[in-house]
Amino acid sequence: MKDCKVLTIQDYSSFGQCSLSVALPIISAMGIETISLPIALLSTHTSGFEGYTYVDLKDNVIPAVNHYKSLGLNFDYIYLGYLGASETVKAVNEVRKLYPDAQLIVDPAMAENGQFYDGITEDFVESIATLCKKSYIALPNLSEACLLSGAEYSRIQTKESVLSICRHLAKTGIKRFVITGIRMQDGMRLAYYDNDNVKFIDTQEVKGDFLGSGDVFASVLVGALANNLDLSQSLDLAIKYTQRTIEITSQDKEHWYGLKFEKTIPYLLTLLNQAKTLDK
Repeated sequence: MKDCKVLTIQDYSSFGQCSLSVALPIISAMGIETISLPIALLSTHTSGFEGYTYVDLKDNVIPAVNHYKSLGLNFDYIYLGYLGASETVKAVNEVRKLYPDAQLIVDPAMAENGQFYDGITEDFVESIATLCKKSYIALPNLSEACLLSGAEYSRIQTKESVLSICRHLAKTGIKRFVITGIRMQDGMRLAYYDNDNVKFIDTQEVKGDFLGSGDVFASVLVGALANNLDLSQSLDLAIKYTQRTIEITSQDKEHWYGLKFEKTIPYLLTLLNQAKTLDK
């Protein structure tokens, strides 16, 4: 059986435990060869830091992927995280044309708590929506799902309002998606939409904002799928691992800038091995 390869395209924030600095070690630890292609290099991520440095690398995306193609490299999955600008989305669309058979997983990283990330503009929403429509699965948080569907954001959502968002997202042409970070009056949920069905999954809430939790969740999901787990198993694994990592991080009040995923990698591998055993 051939080894699975994942190409992940997003920014690299050197300090702050997000984007490529999370995706590369997590997916690699799960036994998957991971090729990381940065669209930008930052000294830190943009949440809570001032004076960070930023080097734009989007012009390298197409030449780099053309080089991969010339080497005969093929990818089973293309995982997209923070892209930052419509111009970068255009470059990634060209990548998609070169690898039409790769499963596309899109985290439309652009907003949190109802606010755009630093540097994101309104035109980016329409651009990233085009990639979500081509994806095997899209992974918006609640803020991003509202932007993609045109719904008004609120921190507390009823089940009916989330169902409305799901219907609007489906009408835009996004076939399969998971909405994370839904705070309802009776607890946290994520909503999983597939083939006109919506499933709500309870998640454990730990008080506080945990930067990078979406990147950890998405990376584990990609790694699980690349290990031939089905989508339901992959979601379960990603939820359990992200929750455990948030719990560990919450015990260190000085560690506000990301999740301490390095501490919980052994737990991730235990979960993965258990899932693969049950799948036999």
